[in-house]
Amino acid sequence: MDGGGNLRGGETSFKGVSLSVDTRLPLQITPASAVDAGARGIDVRLMAEVRPAVTRYCRARLGCAERAADLARAVCRTITATAPSTGDEAELTAFVYRTAAAAVDGAGPTGLPVQLHQLPPAEREVLVLRVAVGLSLERTAAALGASPELVRRVQHQALQHLRSA
Repeated sequence: MDGGGNLRGGETSFKGVSLSVDTRLPLQITPASAVDAGARGIDVRLMAEVRPAVTRYCRARLGCAERAADLARAVCRTITATAPSTGDEAELTAFVYRTAAAAVDGAGPTGLPVQLHQLPPAEREVLVLRVAVGLSLERTAAALGASPELVRRVQHQALQHLRSA
C-alpha cells in the first residue's frame, strides 16, 4: 500500500507495510462550486449520511462539542461544494475523511486524551475512525486508502501500545 502523502506528519508501519494518508484540504467553497454541487447530485441525502460521522470525527479529535459542531458544519459545506462526482463509496469515504482530517488539523490544538497523543499518528487515526466515529473495518480501510487487513493490524498494534502505556 502506498499513500499519497502522510498522516498528520507521520506514518506507521507493520512488518514493512506503511500506512500514510494525504490530508490536503480540497478546494475552498465558492458560490459557483456550491451550485455545481447540486448539479453533480451532492444533496441532502448525502449530508444526512455524512454529517453524523463528520461530527463524531471532529468531536473525537477536538474534544470540544461546540467547536466540533461548528467545524463539522464547515466541513459538510466543503464536502457539498467540492465532492467528486462518483458512485464509488470507497472514493467518497476517502474524500470525506481527507476533508475532515485536514480541517481538524487546521483548527489548532486538539482535546485528545493524553494516551492517544502518545500513539504514532496513523495508529491514532485508525482508533479514532474505528472507535470514536464507528466506521467498519472496510470503511476505515477505504478512508485511509489501505487494505482491511492492514487496518486490522494497525488497530491491534495501537491497542497493544495503549495497554502497555
